[in-house]
Amino acid sequence: MISTDQHQCVLFDVDGTIAETEGQAHLPAFNLALQNAGLSWRWNKADYKQLLKTTGGFERLMRYAEEHGEDAEAMRDQLSAAHKAKNIFFAQILAAGSVPARKGFRELVIALARAEISWGVVTTTSRSNWEALWRYSLAPFGLPSPSVIVCGEDVAKKKPDPEAYQIALKRLGLPAQACIAVEDSRNGLISAQATGLEVAIVKSEFFADEDFTGAAMVVNELTEIADKVRALSE
Repeated sequence: MISTDQHQCVLFDVDGTIAETEGQAHLPAFNLALQNAGLSWRWNKADYKQLLKTTGGFERLMRYAEEHGEDAEAMRDQLSAAHKAKNIFFAQILAAGSVPARKGFRELVIALARAEISWGVVTTTSRSNWEALWRYSLAPFGLPSPSVIVCGEDVAKKKPDPEAYQIALKRLGLPAQACIAVEDSRNGLISAQATGLEVAIVKSEFFADEDFTGAAMVVNELTEIADKVRALSE
């Protein structure tokens, strides 16, 4: 796992990993955007669990259209506008303070800082979504800022493609062996492993039952990782 001798940076996925944003913010924001766009679609948690197999919010909307007999390409502009509106609703939900960081995240970042290990963000969610989470749920902790931030706009291919992690390592100027990824999904695990990264999995609301074969560590809460990092510094 995390080693003060080997690792210089811990790279975190965002949705489900840093905060349970999928069910608490993304899903309700999608439904508000669908209603706002005049579409009759409404997603429950079971629908969304299946849709999460496709990374990227706009991609999920396109997939849903295709699977329900719609001409997705003809709806591209409408769905793109709906996705932009969804991100605005997402930020409003976070601004209300209803989506906290996951248990142990604050303690983990502080423990990393004390061990002189930086942290970064590697997500294929929109930058505006990350910025909303940082502003409303994370920055109030007074945490050090992430050393690198890679978001959906930075990549041509989203997870499970390794591009996001490859970009993060290039920006950091570090080899994969000097970093470790924290993910909550199999797509994230595949993406990080394909970049040569060791991966820790924290189980989340929608992905807890996925196959995490090959992960260096699987935990229920980030607190478990924070405890191990604190032990290294003692």
